[in-house]
Amino acid sequence: MIDIQISEKKFWDNNVEGYIFFLKEGIELVGKKEDFEKVEKDFYSNLKEIFKKHKFEGKIGQSFVLTATKDKSLIQLVFVGIGKLKNRWNIELENFRRAVGTSVKLLKKLKIENAVLSVPDEKSFGLIKPKLVRQIVITSLLAEYEFTKFKSDKKEDIKIQLLMDVGSDESQPFAISLKEGQIIGNATNFARYLSDMPANYMTPTSLGNEAKKIADKNDLECTVFGAEKAKELGMGGFLSVDAGSEEEGKFVVIEYKSLKKDAPTIALVGKGVTFDSGGLSLKPSACMEGMKFDMSGAAAVIATMSAIGQIKPQVNVVGITPLVENMPSGKSCKLNDIITFMNGKTAEIKNTDAEGRLILADALCYAEKFYKPDVILDIATLTGACLSALGHFFTALLTKNEEIGTKLQAISLVSGDRVWPLPLDDDFKKAVESNVADISNIGLPEYKAGTITAAWFLSNFVEKTKWAHLDIAGTADSIPSISYLGKGATGAGVRLFVDFILNYNIDKR
Repeated sequence: MIDIQISEKKFWDNNVEGYIFFLKEGIELVGKKEDFEKVEKDFYSNLKEIFKKHKFEGKIGQSFVLTATKDKSLIQLVFVGIGKLKNRWNIELENFRRAVGTSVKLLKKLKIENAVLSVPDEKSFGLIKPKLVRQIVITSLLAEYEFTKFKSDKKEDIKIQLLMDVGSDESQPFAISLKEGQIIGNATNFARYLSDMPANYMTPTSLGNEAKKIADKNDLECTVFGAEKAKELGMGGFLSVDAGSEEEGKFVVIEYKSLKKDAPTIALVGKGVTFDSGGLSLKPSACMEGMKFDMSGAAAVIATMSAIGQIKPQVNVVGITPLVENMPSGKSCKLNDIITFMNGKTAEIKNTDAEGRLILADALCYAEKFYKPDVILDIATLTGACLSALGHFFTALLTKNEEIGTKLQAISLVSGDRVWPLPLDDDFKKAVESNVADISNIGLPEYKAGTITAAWFLSNFVEKTKWAHLDIAGTADSIPSISYLGKGATGAGVRLFVDFILNYNIDKR
């Protein structure tokens, strides 16, 4: 557990065990020079020689710890490198986030129960200081997260207090940033927890129950229905995937209603396949590993609604998550089946392992029909092709709306939930044509570009609304080399969604 607060004292006036310093490559402090100079003056006069001896140069990912005595107590001086500040501001900001993550990991490893850091000058990272405080809080919470629920030999969980010296007596903007950072960081970790849970525990029913708990806790409206209601609505996509499993699917709708009159509405739609075997198009065993993460889109939406319920923006938000298992059985959807969606369009099933787009199709229809939102954003671990195209570090962004695409990209650079655009070009439209139905659920092989053809499939189910599709197949879990994310689920999408909603221009309809 980590408790993060604004320090009421100056950096060295805090009586703590750990003092954290962020250093640029070449051993130059990012922050108040006098804080660093005191180390050389009072503790280690040969500090730079020590760094040189141990080959600590302030490079990205480097860290170094020294022990000293202050007021007759042992303290730890924690030095973390952030590299050269000669790149673009967003790269430098991301490097700083990773340095913060490294710091928190060190505090945990060394069992330092309280520590202080000085918030750097905003000029280095392109953000005003309150926004930088927000990023420190979010990142610290993410770095502290570990999924240990099923460990019988759990490590002793120490509580860490991290203080931030902001160098200002004006507490109000920092208090707001602190609170928002805590809400967003905790919400992202909640999404990670949901995704990390194994499929024998996190079934469609149990995930639907988690959504209800979140709604009740944050005074949100929540509706959950199953196959019977889905049949009434004509949700052929949802029902076709749900058919093969003994676990009944659930369709979850969570609503936040702003008190502002005529507020715009943003709809979030998240894929919730709690386990994906591939159905009758059965995956090889090795490819089923990690398929508990196939509900990460739904987890992101549910967790975002938790954050929105606490922050209470002047925007209406609806979160929609179709929850199913994709399993083989005598009742499973078969190849060449033709299904009819909520909007009347038909699709030929060419591969039952392309199931996420089927449940998303009905969810997109539902969002547009019943809420007439200004914007729809969907998020899904949709295509393996996305991982091949972008790897683990960028979520694929596909949209025909330049305004929404530009806004999402800009916000992603600040939040760290980074996106990269792929072309939703008309040349790919024919890839999802079918000879016997309106469309096919996979693209023709000669078109390749599976991430783009999947988005083209989804575009058939949004008629009038501004819409963007986010493919998190690469970013939802198992990202290497990012200190504050570690192993397992990442909560991809939560930080991006919350900031998009908070920054949405409510006067522009």
